[in-house]
Order: sequence, then C-alpha cells, then structure tokens
Amino acid sequence: MYRRVLVFGRLACYVTGMGHVYQRVKLAAVNEEDLNILVDTGATLSLIPPALADRLGIARFPRKQVIVLADGRRIEADAGVVMVEIGDRKAVSTVVIADCDEPLLGVETLETLGLAVDPTTGSLTPTRSFTVRLGAVIMAPASR
Repeated sequence: MYRRVLVFGRLACYVTGMGHVYQRVKLAAVNEEDLNILVDTGATLSLIPPALADRLGIARFPRKQVIVLADGRRIEADAGVVMVEIGDRKAVSTVVIADCDEPLLGVETLETLGLAVDPTTGSLTPTRSFTVRLGAVIMAPASR
C-alpha cells in the first residue's frame, strides 16, 4: 500500500505503508535515466549500483573511497558525479557506486537541490527558493 504525492505540481513521489519515501528522479551523465529512488535521510551520500552507473556513463574517480555503511561496516567503493533533476531543480551530486538492493537518494543531494523530506506528508519540500548559489564568484571586468 502506498500514498501518491504531488511535488512541483505533478505526481513525483510516493510513500509506502512503512513510511518509506520514493521520489521520481532524472539522473544524467553521458546518458540519462528516469527512476524511482528511495529517499534515505540517514545516508549522507547517494548510492547507485554499478550497472546503473555504466548505463549513465558516469566516470569513476581514480581512487576508491572508504564508505561507512549503516551497520558500521567499512567498504571501498567507486564514486562519481551525476546530474540529479527533481521537478524544476537540477544540480550536480557525488554518488557512491556499489552493489546495493536499490538506489538511495542521500541528504547531501537533497541539500544541494534545496529539498527536505516533510515528515508530516512524506513529500519533498523546498528549503529555499534556489538550487545552488555561488557564494564568492568574482567577475573580472571584460577586457577591450
């Protein structure tokens, strides 16, 4: 059993009977793919399986990262960068690439997109009006 939720004016996420929040997300690198992904507010980074990373064409960082799992185990995993789009919000996010039962959307990605889970509705809500703001960009005057 699940409840449908409208986000940004369209059906985008749903909440299962167990309180799990799933969100419709577009991931893109060389290729793009739409998928439903579990929002995990206990995960710092987002997680995708290697097969999905390969389909998207995500380039891996040259060194593996040590990742601490929810159960305390440490693993070495690949990591890369992917464009994440939810509704009208789009931003680049780091993803861990490792074998997993299902992809996870972590809080770093939510924060980058300016989104948070509303626990009363189980939907994603904006935390600010913008996705990403560059804080200290200095523009040099145009040379003639």
